[in-house]
Amino acid sequence: MVLAGCAGLPASAPEHPPTPEALEQLQRVRDQYSAGQYGEVIRGVARSDELAASSKAVRIEAYKLQAFSYCVSRYTQLCEDSFSRILQIDPAFELAPNEAGHPVWGPVFQRAKSQAAK
Repeated sequence: MVLAGCAGLPASAPEHPPTPEALEQLQRVRDQYSAGQYGEVIRGVARSDELAASSKAVRIEAYKLQAFSYCVSRYTQLCEDSFSRILQIDPAFELAPNEAGHPVWGPVFQRAKSQAAK
C-alpha cells in the first residue's frame, strides 16, 4: 500500500530564524574567541540552550568556535568531537581555506571528516 497523500510533504520542517537571544549569545562567543577567552567559549557554547536550539548556521558557527577553542587549549579529542557534531548537522561542511590550513585544527577536522565518511 502506498500513501500518496504524504508524497508532497517536505522531508523536514523549515528552520526558524535564530532568536535575538541566540544571535546575542553567538556574538558573545565570537567576542570571547577574538579575545582569547577559549575557556569561556567552550563553556558558553556547552551551556547555551539558545545556541543548541538555533538555526543550523548559528549552531555550526558556535560549534566551530568551540572546536577551535578546544584545539588551541590542547583538548584534541573534544575538538574532533565538536567537528563531528558539525558534520552531523551538515555532512558537506568544509572549513574555509585559511581555517583548513591551520596546523592544529586542520588535521583534526580532516580526521573527523574521515570518521564521518565511514
